Amino acid sequence: MMNQLYGNILLLTDSYNLSHTRLKINTDWEVSHIYNRKAGMILYGFREIVTHLLSHRITKAHVEEAGKCAKMQGLTFPTELFMRVVDECDGYVPLEVQSLPEGSWCPAGTPFAQIRNTKEGFGELVTWWEGVLLHAYFPSACATEAFHMRRYLERKQQEHGYDDAFLWRFHSFGFRGHRSMEDAYWAGTAWNLSLQGTDDFHTTKHTPYAAIGSIAALAHKVTQQYDDELACFRHAIVSTAQAGERIVALVIDTYDAYRVINEYLPQLGQLAREHGVRIVMRPDSGNVLEQAIAIYRVAEAGGLLDWVGVIIGEGMSFEQAKRYDAKLEAEQIPLTFVAYGIGSGYYSHIERDTLGWAMKTAYSNGKDRMKFSMEPLKRSIPGIVDLERDEAGELIVQAAEAMAEGGCYETIYAFDGVGEPVLLPAGPEQWMATRERMREQTTAQSHIRLAPAIQRKIADISKQYDVQG
Repeated sequence: MMNQLYGNILLLTDSYNLSHTRLKINTDWEVSHIYNRKAGMILYGFREIVTHLLSHRITKAHVEEAGKCAKMQGLTFPTELFMRVVDECDGYVPLEVQSLPEGSWCPAGTPFAQIRNTKEGFGELVTWWEGVLLHAYFPSACATEAFHMRRYLERKQQEHGYDDAFLWRFHSFGFRGHRSMEDAYWAGTAWNLSLQGTDDFHTTKHTPYAAIGSIAALAHKVTQQYDDELACFRHAIVSTAQAGERIVALVIDTYDAYRVINEYLPQLGQLAREHGVRIVMRPDSGNVLEQAIAIYRVAEAGGLLDWVGVIIGEGMSFEQAKRYDAKLEAEQIPLTFVAYGIGSGYYSHIERDTLGWAMKTAYSNGKDRMKFSMEPLKRSIPGIVDLERDEAGELIVQAAEAMAEGGCYETIYAFDGVGEPVLLPAGPEQWMATRERMREQTTAQSHIRLAPAIQRKIADISKQYDVQG
């Protein structure tokens, strides 16, 4: 069943869209924007979602199947509209999709994507796949979170004068907590844009140019095999050295974490030094920060700080890591001593409203259109637009007569009914370009700016509809 999700892209819509073709006055020409209304973000994943979706061709069989599915819900499918796609467009969707380049910083309120139909009478197709396109909120939010984490590490690195090894402090433990492989793909590849330590092994295939790595590590299932816990730890150190590796993580709470810290650690540190292996102690339950501090004190007393470290993976998020770092600094413990394994705390708080993603009509039935709403946050921008940068590099929304190249937008999909669609490919090279672009971004601009012409349009529409406030 899951392998059929994209078997018929006509079904990838909200049911109420089935009625909109007949409920509208006309659907000759439409334009819509997609916004991050609530918060600034790094754009990521939108291009791949668009090109994967719209590279599918619609057939008569797809239309017939969609008609049968509509009847199951007591609805009528707009068969005539989609048979026109089959007959007039050879099954390809007659749309143009523009967006900011992936990896761009989009201030809150940015119309980062703009979509129009390219053939008359296909206006309803502009928003038909709205739900699918909005799914890109998740990779974008993940990329934004990882971006902020990287910038935090860079600030702390500069503040304390640490070398580049410090940038490996955040390690992804997130794979097992995902709701789906699609989420795991997006979160894992977004993590790799900014961060380097990861246990998301599958991402090595998706992001072959990423600077990522991992280490050998015990799991409770390994420790539990041994009748003698200390023997397990000793074997882990020796076998790591024999494998030619130089670091191994030891989970310490299978039985009694403080016994490991106070009794085992001094001799394990000595063994690690003898074999040229650094051991990373992993407290995994109880007061893990307290245990990390205790590990530091024991290692310091034994002269083992070059051979011992800590990774905390219990209940970690970016915010928790910052709180723990503040405590470590207060205790005068180098931040280099403690790393963090961040699992679902990387992404579990993310939903569509985190960034305020929404798609809104900007032109239909021959006029510019906008949503005013009862909340300014939810107001949209009327008309066809372009995005330009001023001398300071800030993004400004300008009014435009037509969607065209020349500003900050790039066309990622276009089909005018002739030949085959033109689309920008997504893959490892594009991912690498996204990473390089992202590293150059600044977050100084928190909100989008509207040019005077746009503000006048809003004022005119406000007057037309007698909008107060």
